[in-house]
Amino acid sequence: MELVPGSLNKNMTNHPIGSAFRLIGSLMLPQDYSNCSDDKHDTPSAYDFLTHLEKFQFILLSLALFCTLIVIGMSFIHWYYVYNYVSIEKRRNKLYWLIAVFPVACTCSFVAMCAPRTSVILTCIGVLYYLMCLFVIVSLARHLFGGRESFSTCLQYDSRPIDFRSPPFCCLIPCLPTAQSTEKNIRRLEWCVLQAPIVRSIIIFSDVIAVSELREDAIPFIRYSDMATLCSLLLAIFGVHTLARVTSNKLSAYCFMSMFRLVDISLLFFSAQQPVIFQNVLLRFNLISCGPLLSPQENAYFVCNFIICCEMLLLSLLSTILLAPRFNAMFDLYRSLPMSDQSTEQSIIDNEI
Repeated sequence: MELVPGSLNKNMTNHPIGSAFRLIGSLMLPQDYSNCSDDKHDTPSAYDFLTHLEKFQFILLSLALFCTLIVIGMSFIHWYYVYNYVSIEKRRNKLYWLIAVFPVACTCSFVAMCAPRTSVILTCIGVLYYLMCLFVIVSLARHLFGGRESFSTCLQYDSRPIDFRSPPFCCLIPCLPTAQSTEKNIRRLEWCVLQAPIVRSIIIFSDVIAVSELREDAIPFIRYSDMATLCSLLLAIFGVHTLARVTSNKLSAYCFMSMFRLVDISLLFFSAQQPVIFQNVLLRFNLISCGPLLSPQENAYFVCNFIICCEMLLLSLLSTILLAPRFNAMFDLYRSLPMSDQSTEQSIIDNEI
C-alpha cells in the first residue's frame, strides 16, 4: 500500500478526535486574528512604543500607573498591620505572600503595557506567582488548624467529608461520591495544588529554550505546552476549592473564605480575561483593530492589562475592608478586635502580662 505524503496528517485532521482538539485549542488558547494588511508586522520595542504613543494609549498608561502606585502603597499598609499585629511568625510569612498578590499582578500588567514584547512572559510569571499563592492558602488553612493531623481529626469529628463537587467542572456533576477527611486524602488534595507551580515552572523553562532554538517554529510547541499548563491550572483550582469548602465554617473567625475568594477572583481576572473575552469575542469578531505600531492581538493585550490594573485596585480596596483587623482573628495583637474565641482572648491577655 502506497502512502501519499501528507495523507496521514490530513486523515488526522479530519478525524473527530483531531477536530475536538482543534475546537478546544481555538476556544481556550490564543489564536492569531489579523485584520491588518501588513503581514510582516513586528512587535515594537518599549522605546519605540513609548515614543510613538497614541492619545488613548497615553491616557490608559497614565491611569494604569496611578492604579499600580496606589495598589503598591496599600500593600505597604497591609504589610504594616501584618507585621505589627500578627504574633505568630509562620503565619506572618504566609500572609506576606498573599499581600503581594495584587501588587505583583498590577506591576506585571503595567510593565506589559509599556513593553508589548514582554506581555506573554509577564503573564506567565504572574500566573506562576498566583499558583504559588494558592498553595500558600492551603498551607495557611493547615496551619490554622494546627497541622494536617489536627485538620483531619477536626473534620472527621464534625462528620465533614471531602466533597468533590468543586469548580471548575466537577460542580456540574451532581452524582460525584464523597471521600473521608483522612490525613492521606488531605495530602492528596494538597499535591493537586502543589503540582501547578512545579508544572508551570517547567513549562516556562522549556518554552524559553524552544523559542531560543526554534524561533517561529516553536509556536506549535508553545500551543501544546499551554494546553498542559491549562490542565494543571484546572487541577490546582479543583484542589484548592475542595479544601476551602470543607474549612469554611471552622475558619470563619479568620476571614479565611474572604481571603480565598479575593485571590481566586483576582486569578480569574488575571488569567481568563485575555483568552476568553478578548481572544474569543473581541478579536474573533474584529472588534479590536490594529494601530500604527500594534497588531490587533497586541492591542488586545494592552487594553486587557489596563483593565487588570483597575480590577486589582478595586480588589485591593475590597480586601482592606473585608479583612480589616477589627473583624479578623488573624490579627491577634490588635487591641480593639472583638474576641470571638478563647484562643484570641488568651493571646491578648498573655501579651498584656
